[in-house]
Amino acid sequence: MSYFSHSWLPFIYLYGLGGLLFLSGIIITLKSGSFNLKNHVHKQWLWVLVFGFIWYMMMHGVLTLVALGYNKFAVLIMFLVIGLSISAYFQFRRKTLNNR
Repeated sequence: MSYFSHSWLPFIYLYGLGGLLFLSGIIITLKSGSFNLKNHVHKQWLWVLVFGFIWYMMMHGVLTLVALGYNKFAVLIMFLVIGLSISAYFQFRRKTLNNR
């Protein structure tokens, strides 16, 4: 069994199908009216959900890279993910404080 079918194919399946289900869930809640993007708090939660999905996917990818032996590349991606996470946190916090 190759590394691709052993590690990356399940990853693609998990986040491909999971992403489609996640996106369809967001669309259903938007169309039903229970998730209103005109409401500031709902918009913030949308960004939290999307960011959480992407963050979790990136962490899973990094740990897969480490398991396959690509440690230097994984550390580089890990620092990028942490940097983007910190940047997103401060932007989210600034927007929250400005809207009070």
